[in-house]
Amino acid sequence: MSVQISVIIPTYNHENYIERAVNSVLEQKVNFEIEVLIGEDCSTDKTRTVLKGMEDRLPEYFHIYYREKNLNAGNFDDLYSRMTGKYFIMLEGDDYWTYEYKLQREYDFLETHPDYVAVAHNAQVVNEKGVPVNWHIHECKKSEYTIKDFQKGLFPGQTATVLRRNYYYYDLFDYDIRAPKNYPGDRVKAFLMAANGKVYCFQEKWSAYRLVTTHGSSFAANSSYDYQSKLEYHAALYDYAKRNKNTSVLKVIEQMYFWYFWGCIMKKKCGLHFEDFREEFSNAEFRMSILLYIIKKMFLLPFSKVSVMIEAYRRNKAIEKSFQGMGR
Repeated sequence: MSVQISVIIPTYNHENYIERAVNSVLEQKVNFEIEVLIGEDCSTDKTRTVLKGMEDRLPEYFHIYYREKNLNAGNFDDLYSRMTGKYFIMLEGDDYWTYEYKLQREYDFLETHPDYVAVAHNAQVVNEKGVPVNWHIHECKKSEYTIKDFQKGLFPGQTATVLRRNYYYYDLFDYDIRAPKNYPGDRVKAFLMAANGKVYCFQEKWSAYRLVTTHGSSFAANSSYDYQSKLEYHAALYDYAKRNKNTSVLKVIEQMYFWYFWGCIMKKKCGLHFEDFREEFSNAEFRMSILLYIIKKMFLLPFSKVSVMIEAYRRNKAIEKSFQGMGR
């Protein structure tokens, strides 16, 4: 039987967490073949030592790649290039799965629903000690994730929850999005899913997302990108939508792109001016839709700023409480 699911585990400075992540894969009960590809990216802590200590008890379908130098995003890219499964999922080295039938349930869904490109579920946020934290994940809270959900800043689920058809290996659709390397890859992948098919979302918590803000390779530990990177990100999505000629997707992405473009002008960022907007806008396909969207966003802007401030306050309180529980 051929490999059905490729599990990739990129890890960097996860010495306290990597064993739990790997064990959560070993605990999965499935009736199909899987492969597990681990990329240890020259950690400066003892992550490599922990992995080498586990090697003797790992099944032969585990493959560990010890990098000779830090590859950063290249670590992810190399693991993607090695996948042979019909489906794939990423489990970062500080997260873990909590439900032993997680992979089986997701696999069964995709096997019986060929019109879906991916399936996800909810996740529990925990702190560095594995204690649940009151931290809101921008995950889908309904059965199906769409491009409109993407526009709202939602994800189908946290990275470790999403099982996808292997579009890398089987060339199922165009996945060439030239987004800046320092931009969160989970956002790009969420767009790819919403732009190329249906995504089902189980409303059950089958994994734990570890909130680590001080070290490691997670987005929470490395969430820094500037206005220029964000503009390049929106431009990359816009280019993809135009290239693939999906009307519903293009309409949404045009709105997002020109709203951010307009914001850069208002904030005097990225060297953009009104003349640049006017020239770019003249080539847009849904100009009235863009104008209405910008007007709506400007009207709602004061409310959204308050919402962001409230969420930031809640997150900071969650982090403080988390650290207090750890005796820090």
